[in-house]
Amino acid sequence: MSFTFPKSESKKRGYLPEQVDSFISRAREQFNNPQLDVVTANEVRNTEFDLVNGGYRIESVDLAMDKLEDSFAAREIDSQRLQNGAYALEDRRSRLAELIHGRTQRPKGKKFSNTGYLLRGYSRKQVDSLCEHIERGIQSDSSLLLKDVRRAVFDARRRGYSESQVDAFIDRVIELIQIDQAR
Repeated sequence: MSFTFPKSESKKRGYLPEQVDSFISRAREQFNNPQLDVVTANEVRNTEFDLVNGGYRIESVDLAMDKLEDSFAAREIDSQRLQNGAYALEDRRSRLAELIHGRTQRPKGKKFSNTGYLLRGYSRKQVDSLCEHIERGIQSDSSLLLKDVRRAVFDARRRGYSESQVDAFIDRVIELIQIDQAR
């Protein structure tokens, strides 16, 4: 596993190189020795880097982080299958699908908690649209694309959805897709 990242132009924002290099170093250690418990797929998914002028290009780092997450997730799923059996993995998948379905079936504008008038949250309309897309993908048993879920961007709105709830939901959707891909 080797990553080198191009830098953005000096006046264009990119990820802070020291943070990226430090995280990639830890991930490389985990990648080369799967028995270690240094970095998990969930940690890769939720890692954020500071933005600075002239930093690493965001798209390049994000693509590498996606590959890392998928690699670690596949290893973790294989490990779960070996330790607990295929039934336990299918049970996890079923529970995730049920949780996701329960959330997507809620009425529009009420799928997650609202932030209220004073605070901003994710656009309810945009999140509801993503939820409909996710539900269609699950119902039709067609492959939901990880990139569609990972790259979802929502505008900030007053009375929007709670960001932490939506982010946790998206994490569960990603986990479900990764399990489906490992089947």
